Amino acid sequence: MGHTSLDKIKALQKNPANVRNLCILAHVDHGKTTLADSLVASNGIISSRLAGKLRYLDSREDEQIRGITMKSSAISLHYKDYLINLIDSPGHVDFSSEVSTAVRLCDGAIVIVDAVEGVCPQTQAVLRQAWLENIRPVLVINKIDRLIMELKLTSQEAYTHLQKILEQVNAVTGSLFTSKVLEDRAVKEERAEEDKEEGDIKPAECPGSEQVYDWSAGLEDSDDSQLYFSPDQGNVVFASAIDGWGFSIQQFAQIHSQRMGIRAEVLLKTLWGDFYLNAKAKKIMKGAHAKGKKPLFVQLVLDNIWSLYDAVVTRRDKEKIEKMMMSLGVKVMTRDSRHSDPKVLLSAICSQWLPVSQAVLFMVCDKLPSPLDMTSERIERLMSVGARRFHSLPLQTQELKTGSWPDRDTLRDWQPFSRRKVGREMPNQEVQHRTSVSACLPPVPHLACCTMDSLYLLMGRELEELEEVPSGNVLGIGGLEECVLKSATLSTSPALPPFIPLNFEATPIVRVAIEPKHPSEMPKLVRGMRLLNQADPCAEVLIQETGEHVLVTAGEVHLQRCLDDLRERFAKIEISASKPIIPFRETVIRPPKVDMVNEDLGKQQKVAVIHQVKESDTLHLDPSGLVTLTTPNRQATVGVRAIPLPEEVTLLLEGSADLIRTLEQAGQAQREGRTLDMSTWTLDALMVLKSRLEVLLQGRKWRNAVDRIWAFGPRRYGPNILLNSVEGYQRPSVWHCLEREKGEKEGGAKAEASAIRDFDNSVVSGFQLATLSGPMCEEPLMGVCFSVERWDMNFPTQRTHLDSVTEKDSNSLDASVSESPGEAVGQQGASGKAGGAGETPSQAEGAMAGASHGRLVDCYGPFSGQLIAAVKEACRHAFQAKPQRLMAAMYTCEIMATAEVLGRVYGVLGKREGRVLQEEMKEGTEMFIIKAVLPVAESFGFADEIRKRTSGLASPQLVFSHWEVISSDPSWVPTTEEEYLHFGEKADSANQALKYMNGVRRRKGLYVEEKIVEHGEKQRTLSKNK
Repeated sequence: MGHTSLDKIKALQKNPANVRNLCILAHVDHGKTTLADSLVASNGIISSRLAGKLRYLDSREDEQIRGITMKSSAISLHYKDYLINLIDSPGHVDFSSEVSTAVRLCDGAIVIVDAVEGVCPQTQAVLRQAWLENIRPVLVINKIDRLIMELKLTSQEAYTHLQKILEQVNAVTGSLFTSKVLEDRAVKEERAEEDKEEGDIKPAECPGSEQVYDWSAGLEDSDDSQLYFSPDQGNVVFASAIDGWGFSIQQFAQIHSQRMGIRAEVLLKTLWGDFYLNAKAKKIMKGAHAKGKKPLFVQLVLDNIWSLYDAVVTRRDKEKIEKMMMSLGVKVMTRDSRHSDPKVLLSAICSQWLPVSQAVLFMVCDKLPSPLDMTSERIERLMSVGARRFHSLPLQTQELKTGSWPDRDTLRDWQPFSRRKVGREMPNQEVQHRTSVSACLPPVPHLACCTMDSLYLLMGRELEELEEVPSGNVLGIGGLEECVLKSATLSTSPALPPFIPLNFEATPIVRVAIEPKHPSEMPKLVRGMRLLNQADPCAEVLIQETGEHVLVTAGEVHLQRCLDDLRERFAKIEISASKPIIPFRETVIRPPKVDMVNEDLGKQQKVAVIHQVKESDTLHLDPSGLVTLTTPNRQATVGVRAIPLPEEVTLLLEGSADLIRTLEQAGQAQREGRTLDMSTWTLDALMVLKSRLEVLLQGRKWRNAVDRIWAFGPRRYGPNILLNSVEGYQRPSVWHCLEREKGEKEGGAKAEASAIRDFDNSVVSGFQLATLSGPMCEEPLMGVCFSVERWDMNFPTQRTHLDSVTEKDSNSLDASVSESPGEAVGQQGASGKAGGAGETPSQAEGAMAGASHGRLVDCYGPFSGQLIAAVKEACRHAFQAKPQRLMAAMYTCEIMATAEVLGRVYGVLGKREGRVLQEEMKEGTEMFIIKAVLPVAESFGFADEIRKRTSGLASPQLVFSHWEVISSDPSWVPTTEEEYLHFGEKADSANQALKYMNGVRRRKGLYVEEKIVEHGEKQRTLSKNK
């Protein structure tokens, strides 16, 4: 970049009122990078001839090869007296985390919509992300040339089509606005009810005799005038970025006002709408559609563009082209007019007549806010993390909302972007950074000091080093790689709170194990994966229990990009990646009522399932499904039953993992004698979670189940429940931290609880181990409730082995026994077999001593380990006593395809175990939108296959959606006569669940039961005549 331009940008940075920070958002292949090329060409950075072909902001090699943007790129441009900090973001769903980062840094967004495809799934997603970040969008309807060249629409038909696209975009925006208004109203009603309960409202204000309900939703009073996209408001541009032209109706209003003698203000209001020009009266009148007249937009705008395309591209009429160029005042070079490709001449004419860069940049400067215009609502939202509310922040921080900016530095994101909110940034300046904590954890931010080495101006593929950066600008910072993970808030004052975490649309789900080709290069791989974890907002790096280094990504394309980054940028070594590690879950279901051929089942299925568990002298299986297991030393017996959780409960627990983790931390702190301060918001959220569980767990078998929850698992916050159904064991509820004022319980009950609690943690540990790796293929469990219905402790009552201890040890042991007789009594009382009602006092004394000694020896010793193993095995056997199923991770798949290739799309989906949910035709186009679900295990290579089979006419978007139970039983064998008739005696047809299960077991090195020789009844030799 020239020295003069850099100086000009430095000067423009000092005037934040003329700075515009914006990003380009759209569905994949809707023309973001092509439009960005036109904007870059307007500054002379690239040639206008290469705009749309060079894809300047796609600076990575794989981006150029694939033809899609994978990494957000920023560049600073100037337009008149304005500085435009532009960020080009990806449109592929795998890289939606890049969109989240770009949206956080900006004050406005250019939303691009394809004129043919209209509003696509990712268009809705980016509009939602822009709404959540409270930034203002403007609209560009791109690829209008496709309406002329591909769809062959007339100008009148194209006008109707463009109206429908605007309606679709406004419908998405309107639904977001409506949900916000209704949410705000619900919050107001809750506060009003709380005030009423506290007695703040006087009786005169709310008379009990008359209760009038306000049925209005609050939408009538809300101002939505600036919400929607409308050409007459100046926030819509119609464009064809590949041909280099674009316009807003303001431009045509200025052109025609001089020719027709009509005021530009009148034309601006009537160019878009049901208006037509009465040639005789020379007046603009309403009712074009009813009277069969051409709308003004068609007559004055579209007809001119259609005529130009017809003369230049279709007919190649040189005389007409020359007349048009004369009337437009356009001059083109001789080589352009003689070029064999008519699109070259078209671009040369249009880029002078209606340059797309001028239309877009004018709209951006006119309609998008500057950094000084940031709304107080957005400031409040940025600083209100989780339970922390804005009014609870220090007064110095709250001054930011009112515009009284203290001398403070605030930045976001370490690489490649940062955003100056306030203050002035200098190299080698010492700052403090905070990372955002989870929404439900206490508001104690992580704080560290670091020094910024250098500051950069981001110019796409290049960086320009700067000495200082004023507030309101986007910049790059060097020297933070040792301090910041993914994102952070930088400040010179420790009083500033961290900003809220980014909103991610995609969930990391695809895993691969990575190792270097040369083992000596393992330190380089570890460092490279650490850098990748910092640089990519959505990638996760972890080390499994097996020691494998695992990379978790959002999808197949994202995985390939991360592996390329590791090889070429971060680790710079040769690496080997395993096949994708497909996650599964294990669960149990209710006994099915029909067999595999949909015939009604008798008792055969139930008997077949129950006899899968082999009984032994320490293991007993009740016909009802209760598994009783005794420890090897015969001192403890546990009885466990597995119950499938309702699907709604499983989803609730899965979505409330952060809350449950906070609940567990509070319980752990209370057991250790510490206090964990929880905000009112967190306590209220936990109460809501408990009440929702009580509503969902209804029925006789779930009576008082919520109060009897012992633990959640795996890892103490998963979607499985351990239920306390032991008679006589009244342990504190897992919800005990919600009790504001804990009443003192009776001494006996307290002693009993404390006595049993010595080994209480062993039972929980066994449950955690059982839910972490199930019996089918060592995958985590999901949606299973383990009810502990029996827990007997039978310690030996003789103390002969104490004779050999010293007198001092004996005295100390006696003292410990005498100090806690209640504990031993309580422990003995919890046992179902250790003692009966007719026990003598001497026997009870022996039992107390034995129990105390057992606690002293075994609390963290062999008995504790045996109990953990017994609970784990009991849970696994109880799981196997029920009908077992695998749960597969599922993608939501949205495919846009034409009618000609619809059958091929269905063929690929059916081959890969996909299921079509919905099919609808896009109004006004030949495109169909197919919504389906597809197992993650079958998704690899799906996009490539569907493109090959449909010759590129169908493009899928895959987003992780949910977990789904695979209906077939992996261990199924024919048991009924109908199944024998249908499947044969061998039943060797493909079992999808068994294939998945064996694949996971084979990968983990577990035993796989499979036949090496199949159908070996007849031996074939080389001789054919034998």
